[in-house]
Amino acid sequence: MNAEKLPFAMPSFDLNGKVAVVTGGTKGLGYGIVMVFAYHGAKVVITSRHQEDCDVVAAEVAAMGGEAMGIKADVQNVEEIQNLVDRTVEKYGRLDIMVNNAGVAVTRRLTDMTEADYERVIDSNLKSVYFGAQIAAKQMIAQGEGGKIINMCSIGGIKGNNQLSIYGASKAGAINLTKSMAWEWGRYGINVNAICPGYVKTDLNAEQLENPQFKDKVLKGIPLRRFGTVQEIAALTLFLASDCCNMLTGEYIVADMGATLGGNV
Repeated sequence: MNAEKLPFAMPSFDLNGKVAVVTGGTKGLGYGIVMVFAYHGAKVVITSRHQEDCDVVAAEVAAMGGEAMGIKADVQNVEEIQNLVDRTVEKYGRLDIMVNNAGVAVTRRLTDMTEADYERVIDSNLKSVYFGAQIAAKQMIAQGEGGKIINMCSIGGIKGNNQLSIYGASKAGAINLTKSMAWEWGRYGINVNAICPGYVKTDLNAEQLENPQFKDKVLKGIPLRRFGTVQEIAALTLFLASDCCNMLTGEYIVADMGATLGGNV
């Protein structure tokens, strides 16, 4: 069908001319997001705690015909986040999309959780989102052309969690931050949204999710009777980053194959 015959112009997923930063971009969901963004034309800055890993993924993007740069950064450190954004702007002249994806989980009973565990999870999952978004937003405001900020949260932030109490609390905080950020920065044309995945199979958890006993137990609580995939979350992130999503802000999208619907299994 000829698009020129449409009575109006349709937005697209084209990211050409956009510059995106993806934290935790060398593995799992972050890796998928980097690849999908690059495929759709964005210049992508990849960050993790290991420069070698960043460089490997940047080389993969280049081999695919895209453009990327790897920058080592610990997102628990505000100075390193600031350096990340500064170097991005130094290299590409702007920042249009910030994906706060990096995070950690500590699986331990509430009575066994230590102060060090607490600080590590909160700093990785909440502090990093707060200052990652803040520093990105300052740059976007200075540019005067709006932008997109996407916070990777979890269904753990909207329900109780056995042995994942601090993880769930950090993700709940990030969901609330998403709403406050959207309210404050909307006047500058900045859209802020969150994604709350359920079980998504990655290289990091594939062995656990394929354990027959664990898999059977978990799938009974998922209406679609399957796990999610990295490419599905990457596609959803692309939607939020693109012009197809200019009306949506302050929302958290639950992508869990129906796991939080409740009801009988």
